[in-house]
Amino acid sequence: MKPVLLPILLVVLVQNAICGSKHDPQPENATVAVLRAFTNHDVVMVGEIHSNKEEYNWYVSLIRTPEFADRVDDIVLEMGNSLYQQFVGSYVAGDNVRFDQVQRAWRNTVGLIGPQSPLVESLYTAVRDANLQRRGKHQMRIVCGDPAIDPDVSRPICEFVDAGN
Repeated sequence: MKPVLLPILLVVLVQNAICGSKHDPQPENATVAVLRAFTNHDVVMVGEIHSNKEEYNWYVSLIRTPEFADRVDDIVLEMGNSLYQQFVGSYVAGDNVRFDQVQRAWRNTVGLIGPQSPLVESLYTAVRDANLQRRGKHQMRIVCGDPAIDPDVSRPICEFVDAGN
């Protein structure tokens, strides 16, 4: 590409990013929008604001929506240490699992700074409750999205080496 065309291309890309759609966005029901996204996407990602109670309440209501449970196989949660995947899987399937074993999944995560929000527990419980109500039907699964880190093993995640010495 010629150097003269690069600034023009850059201007066009920035203008498209800023201007975006020719129509003003219209608010719509979030549950309806997520369910519609599953009609033509295999993976639907929803971000979150940590510890936002209103948002977690919506997640719980979404999980309880029968249409959601019909369409969703796996829910990947960032706040889930995969070391405890077996306990989480059994718990959300409705098996008799000690709750303290399941809690470790969201209490012993890699990036946790300070105590985990008590709202996280509501997502795990909502999936379990929805699955219990759907016995004999399609079941949802929680996939723990954090790496398997054992908090009882004390070794640094990374070490800094002073190359000057």
